[in-house]
Amino acid sequence: MIDDEVKFVAIGIILVMMGVVVYPVLSSHRVIEPFSELGVLGQDGKLGDYPHQVTAGGVVKLFLYVGNDEGSVQYYRVDVKVGDQEQNISDVVPLDAPVISSYELVISNGANTTTPISFSVDDVGLNRRVVFELYRYDADLGGFNYQLWAQLWMNVTTT
Repeated sequence: MIDDEVKFVAIGIILVMMGVVVYPVLSSHRVIEPFSELGVLGQDGKLGDYPHQVTAGGVVKLFLYVGNDEGSVQYYRVDVKVGDQEQNISDVVPLDAPVISSYELVISNGANTTTPISFSVDDVGLNRRVVFELYRYDADLGGFNYQLWAQLWMNVTTT
């Protein structure tokens, strides 16, 4: 009788240990909370080193960082817009301003990309809000869906 109890306990321990080892392998490709990432990097491809003063019509060179943890390959678009501090933007409402530049990217799940971009700002003024909006293509809607945004502040001068 004791031998049967020892065998039962041993088998139970083995099954628990197999579950601990096998579960992470089986669930490693499952996305629990899907999300996308957007970042704006400076002229050297790093955080910081952003231009704070630019000449109207001059070329601004930066880098876009976009990451995909949505659970599948994603088709993204990043729109660049210029506004001012009086205009509202939120996580659900994009900036009401014309697009001055747009970039499209296809990114595998779990991957990210850093892409050099360049654009020019023609609106002269202090504290111009340069907004980068990330959109993700939704096949069910047949179009792009607004996801999130980032911004930089720049003074745009004539010289």
